[in-house]
Amino acid sequence: MKKVTVDELKPGMKLAKDIILSDGRFLLLKGFTLKERYLEKIRMYDIPYIYVENEIEKVEYFNEEIIYSETLNTVKNVMKSVRDGGSIVVGSVKSAVFKIVQGIYKNDNVFMRLSGIRDFDNYTYLHSVDVCIYSIIAGKSLNLSPEMINNLALGAILHDIGKCKIPLSILNKPAKLSDSEFEIMKKHSEYGYDIIMKTPGLNGDIAKIALNHHEHWNGDGYPKGLKEEEIDLLSRIVAIADVYDALTADRVYRKRFMPHQAVEYLISNSRAQFDPKILNIFMESIAVYPPDIIVMLSTGEIGKVVQSKGPPSIRPKIMVIARKGGPPVIEPYEVDLAKNPQISVVDII
Repeated sequence: MKKVTVDELKPGMKLAKDIILSDGRFLLLKGFTLKERYLEKIRMYDIPYIYVENEIEKVEYFNEEIIYSETLNTVKNVMKSVRDGGSIVVGSVKSAVFKIVQGIYKNDNVFMRLSGIRDFDNYTYLHSVDVCIYSIIAGKSLNLSPEMINNLALGAILHDIGKCKIPLSILNKPAKLSDSEFEIMKKHSEYGYDIIMKTPGLNGDIAKIALNHHEHWNGDGYPKGLKEEEIDLLSRIVAIADVYDALTADRVYRKRFMPHQAVEYLISNSRAQFDPKILNIFMESIAVYPPDIIVMLSTGEIGKVVQSKGPPSIRPKIMVIARKGGPPVIEPYEVDLAKNPQISVVDII
């Protein structure tokens, strides 16, 4: 075992001790083999040093991780190009989206496990990829045609492209926006529509998603105050994925919602902000707590999710493998949250 700084961490290093944040939350558990995307997560926090094993293991990345990483880099490059006055490289975006669609139709749980890891600097890029993933999964459950799925995926991944025209002082402000700043931010939907409509190879259905993903079912949204089925179907899907993903991300001005808390928010805003029928399908489609992710319970128990999809994933079964500050778990055991309403998930590790 050796002590290293965050800057000295490398993929393949194996944690010799748990990483525990100053507020008592577990970040990663002992025995975890680090990959690049988890190094990004560690760098978000002010951690002076970490204990790792002496040996470095060979890191094996599965295909979905590679696709996710490539798509993230594509989104970064596209947004930086547009901000610098360039254009959307349609071929690279379509190629990235095609791979995600193919992967989700093969196994959507894998991609749901990849979503949700955020750092503040890359929030917009990661958010775009994750909204795309959630939207495709919902579209798949709605039995949309291949053409509609393609338009949905492209619109979802580009839904925030208009933010490239928003001043960075507003976009990256480390606090809630003022009323005047929010009015400027709201223009991103119209900017996005214009950018996409001017891009050869992209169509009006894709552009409408950028324009309408902040419209509300009751007509209180923006930019046009559309309501109910005046809002196109694809935008109604992306609107739900957009809010769900935003709520479950840490922001500079607030801590993230736990996924089940985000679902409760969506339900409470059904018929006001969201199409209730699509919301029901969305909740049945996604795994709120995907299988194999590690969570901490209100009891201090730490375990792996072993059941997913639909309503049961809000209160999943957990295979307990450790206890916070308690004796080690010799034999893992199962806790069914559906049968234990007094126990809840308090953190995702």
